[in-house]
Amino acid sequence: MSDPIELAAIDRGAGEAVALVHGGVFHAAPAWSKQIGPIAEAGYRVVAVDRRGHGRSGAGEASEVSVHLHADDLRLTLELRDISTTHLVGVSYGALVCIEFALSWPERVSSLTLLEPPLFTWLAHEPEYKEWFDRFVEIALEKNSTPLEEWLPKWLGLIDSRMAKGLDPSSPSWPIVQKQAHLVFEEEPGWRYQPDEEKLYDLPVKTLVMNGDQSEPPMQVIGQMLAERLPTASHLYIPGGGHDAHARTPDLFNQALIGFLDQNAKQQRVEE
Repeated sequence: MSDPIELAAIDRGAGEAVALVHGGVFHAAPAWSKQIGPIAEAGYRVVAVDRRGHGRSGAGEASEVSVHLHADDLRLTLELRDISTTHLVGVSYGALVCIEFALSWPERVSSLTLLEPPLFTWLAHEPEYKEWFDRFVEIALEKNSTPLEEWLPKWLGLIDSRMAKGLDPSSPSWPIVQKQAHLVFEEEPGWRYQPDEEKLYDLPVKTLVMNGDQSEPPMQVIGQMLAERLPTASHLYIPGGGHDAHARTPDLFNQALIGFLDQNAKQQRVEE
């Protein structure tokens, strides 16, 4: 088993900790640029990490990085910053990391906010979505034989067609895409990750699952399924949002997120 590494992070504000975990391919901590300020101003300490191999964080020595190892990296990083408990917020692949963290160390999690978690394995045996799942994996496996500018929009189009449009070498995020696209096959893919469902059904952490109402139907179904399986979860749609609702519709996303954080922070203070 590989050892965890300390992650680079943007650390702002003071108060209860809120760890922000980004998605994949063209994300790193700055992907939360529209959340860091508002959350800090709301009275929280924001720690937005660069996952292993992304942004300013090192790649470590693991040949394939599991979701659990990503979660362990986050655990170590928070410990080294003297953070014993945190609110967790994850988007896309980062939502999987937050789920795994909460399942492994629930006592360290104050609340859990998950935007568009790609729990694709849950669709593999769903008759209505099996064809979509098979197509998703088929396209993913074409990555090494297809030019990146052709492959990535086709793949992302199965998740959020709006995100896929305009994603080409002329887009501002393309240098990051080129740098990090190889990580798709160096970390455990979402179409293989399966959370421990016994732990999931008993998870004692208040959870908010969010979807953009413009994401493709399979993503919305996954969100609904997760909210139904978690014992203390609610499900919210962000109007006009998609897989990147935190970036595309930040005001609505921030309002929902900070409201949820405040609700759980107040509950903690009352209990203490």
